[in-house]
Amino acid sequence: MLVDRIATLPLTPPVTVERGSSVGGLLDEVQSKNVGCVLVVEHGRLVGIITERDVLLKIVARDIPNTAVVDEYMTSDPVTLTLEHCIGDAVTLMNDRNFRHIPVLDAAGDVFGIVSVKDVINLIAESFPEKVLNLPPRPHQKMETPEGG
Repeated sequence: MLVDRIATLPLTPPVTVERGSSVGGLLDEVQSKNVGCVLVVEHGRLVGIITERDVLLKIVARDIPNTAVVDEYMTSDPVTLTLEHCIGDAVTLMNDRNFRHIPVLDAAGDVFGIVSVKDVINLIAESFPEKVLNLPPRPHQKMETPEGG
């Protein structure tokens, strides 16, 4: 499973805004599309990413006006993966760098999608349904008596 290519995942389609867009426009996209990150592009090329964490810590917490430009608050030149990378590469990046979303580029370098923690969790749940469905409410919890009958 971890050696499978990212291309095998049903990736989340990217939500993008153009470089120079307003923070208000970005927030509208986040709310209307219900996404955890927005990619900032310039002429279709990825130049930055703004995650929900960025929105909370850099914009909302500082009471930034809606007219501010997203370029000031985005993470420039974000780490990306390609469709040829393995799912294990995504998991390693997420674990090592505390990422929840990683942009995925196609062979031409264009944004193809986003691999998210949710995508990985769904893959695990689909790959091991019996194990996932039979987990106790908390992993360290032991049931004293069997449920059901």
